[in-house]
Amino acid sequence: PSGRAILAAQFGQGALLYSLASWGPLYLERIEGAAAASSVATVASTVAAAPGAKVAAAAAAASLALIPAQLTQAIVGVGVGSTSDALTKRIGTATTRRILQATSGVVPGLILWYLSSPSASSGVDQLVQPAFLFGVAQTVSALSLGAVSVSHLEVAPRNAGTVYALGNVAAAISGAGTVNICGMLLESGGGSDFSVVWRLVATISIIGSITYALTIKAEPEIFIKSDKECQV
Repeated sequence: PSGRAILAAQFGQGALLYSLASWGPLYLERIEGAAAASSVATVASTVAAAPGAKVAAAAAAASLALIPAQLTQAIVGVGVGSTSDALTKRIGTATTRRILQATSGVVPGLILWYLSSPSASSGVDQLVQPAFLFGVAQTVSALSLGAVSVSHLEVAPRNAGTVYALGNVAAAISGAGTVNICGMLLESGGGSDFSVVWRLVATISIIGSITYALTIKAEPEIFIKSDKECQV
């Protein structure tokens, strides 16, 4: 069960991170009223009107809006290790893993559900800009580094490498498949309706993390060698 929990979490994380990286810039470029819209228009207006030049400039400008999010994601990723260790001493290993993984998948999922709402998609709600929300989603997803990313060492110490590899494969398959499905959905919707896309990604992310939180083993099976086995 714990092995399947790790695969489920990695499957959800793959769909989330691949989709944010692949379709986030296009979403920010096309949504009306997004913070990136003005910078996109400014950059595009300075580019010569060669075929595809404005599209390339718009995509580049929208991508810049995600750079701060990637930096904060890296910072959180570095610090989550010590935070996870501190929480483990207080509330136990299993509870710590469950909380961190659930948060890393559910919170970004809820953000994407919000962005798929009519008010967010039409730019009516100006209280929180989409670029900022994308940043929050990416940053929070880094909490999984203190959960599923280390679970293989605890639930399958003798086969940790195999479990880790299978998890990465699950994430890659999920990410590649979801990105392609999202592309087909966007194409069928005229290329500007992201509501179905974000709901799909959010659902996969939430289900993956909740499955992990509910099915990961209560107590890690730490394999500790005896003193004689450790002697060379």
